[in-house]
Amino acid sequence: MKPMLEAINVATNTSFKIEAYNSSSNCESTGWHIHPEFELVYVKNGSGILNIGSQKKNYDDGVLVFLGGNIPHADFGNKDYEDGLEIVIQFKKEFLEEKLKVFPELSKIKELVEKSKQVLIFDHQTKEILWPFFKRFEKLDNQGKLINLLSVLDYLSESAVYEKLFDAISLSNYKKDEIRRLEETFEYVNNNYHKNISVTEISQKLGFTPNSFCRFFKKMTNQKFITFVNEFRIGKALEFFSENNTVIADVMYRSGFNDPSYFTRQFKKYQGTTPSAYLKSRYSESPLQDSLL
Repeated sequence: MKPMLEAINVATNTSFKIEAYNSSSNCESTGWHIHPEFELVYVKNGSGILNIGSQKKNYDDGVLVFLGGNIPHADFGNKDYEDGLEIVIQFKKEFLEEKLKVFPELSKIKELVEKSKQVLIFDHQTKEILWPFFKRFEKLDNQGKLINLLSVLDYLSESAVYEKLFDAISLSNYKKDEIRRLEETFEYVNNNYHKNISVTEISQKLGFTPNSFCRFFKKMTNQKFITFVNEFRIGKALEFFSENNTVIADVMYRSGFNDPSYFTRQFKKYQGTTPSAYLKSRYSESPLQDSLL
């Protein structure tokens, strides 16, 4: 089965994305999927199966795995224990090509990131040693998270024991041109979500007619382009709400919506609640500044 290409929403003010999932907030399954971002996954405990490319590998008592971009894989986590925790760190290739290369002292980390294209599965001792670092992410601001991530990568590049899942660099079944076009589409939405998204403009940019672009996007992602745009915008709205912005109208416009009723419907579709109810639960101790929605 051909994997679905997943869009990773990395915030504009960060170089990477970190998500944590526990037994009550499990990562929504995306099934067999692929994305251009590198991915470092820490599963605290429990047993499961790593389905990556053409390989399957069982794990017990959690796992720590690092895989490069454009490698098809299924979800890694499990629901064996109530105290289970899965921490997923994702970053784009620009993190390696533009940021890490600035510091020659980080050459071993750059080598580690390159090796991740063969998929690295670390031993149990490495996973246990790094647990305090992964646990620490939830309490850190963006600067602290970057420093903590570099500490993790430093240890992995200097002292960790690992096995390579593939003897050679794993290649995606997707054509390079298909991946390039999807990456350009995601980048277009990332740069223009707050404005009017033009299917005609993005179609011309990629060499499609509007109809052929919509068919291409549906084939590659298993969802309509407008669905993806709305889901992306709601993700941005959550990002803006997390910045202690409780003015719903402001967040609505900043995330690319112009109609309060439509914004409310889309927010409830993806979050299961209205913007005002979401804010009340998030900022229960402080009054809302806006009751527009």
